[in-house]
Amino acid sequence: MFEVMFGNKSVEKILIFLFVNSRCYGTQLHRVFNTSLTPLQKVLIRLEKGGLICSHYEGKTRIYRFNPSFPLLSDLEQLLKKAFTLLPAHEKKLYYLGSESSGFNRGNSVKNLSTLLEFWEKLSSVKKLSFAAHSKSKENSEWNRRGTGEVSVAKTSSNILLFNEKGLWKGKDSQDVSFTNIFRWTLDRISGVISLEHLRYGIENPVFLFHLAPSTMHSLSSIDSHLYDGDSYFGQAFFDRYNLKLNWRIIGPNKNEEIEYCYS
Repeated sequence: MFEVMFGNKSVEKILIFLFVNSRCYGTQLHRVFNTSLTPLQKVLIRLEKGGLICSHYEGKTRIYRFNPSFPLLSDLEQLLKKAFTLLPAHEKKLYYLGSESSGFNRGNSVKNLSTLLEFWEKLSSVKKLSFAAHSKSKENSEWNRRGTGEVSVAKTSSNILLFNEKGLWKGKDSQDVSFTNIFRWTLDRISGVISLEHLRYGIENPVFLFHLAPSTMHSLSSIDSHLYDGDSYFGQAFFDRYNLKLNWRIIGPNKNEEIEYCYS
């Protein structure tokens, strides 16, 4: 798509990956795209010399991000968002960071099921939530908000949980605004996934969000890019002994958002 403009397919891959994930490093791109490392490194160096991206070290790993001082960054991000929305669904999934580790125990159904059931138990005991949402687009700052609330969990069957969420978030002028949500979690032991649906239109008309499958011993990642009303939804969940975090990424014609839920 951008190859005509930039003369290099790797530039397109790197820029879209950065748009979706905010950061990257060379060997990560090499694994995700199954492409030779050296050409990718050369492109990263060229983009940094041109001022489009910048880098820093975390340990021995060189991390790249968009340069916030680049004068055309907002325009470029709008172009990248448009390019991403035009990609086929199977290609969109490739650019999401969670895809890098999905299927970590592929072929080991016992370990996968153990992670799945441990996560399910954490879901069953949730009582509170906090969340932070922000738009990565300067034009949609109304998405920048934080909130807290209570969660009432109803177990309607051995493999279905309903989350009834109520709370407050800070709106414009720091005013408290009430919110309510109903989510349905469904455990599928045979397929090895947990699905998440939003019941905004009632229990008979669920909005499917994504399937989550084990990606590490203590995390799950969406296994596909789900499209709803033109928007792509991705998700990652992380859990430990005390907390459960659910990160959302939503990209669409009018959206470029990140949401982090913390359940306890």
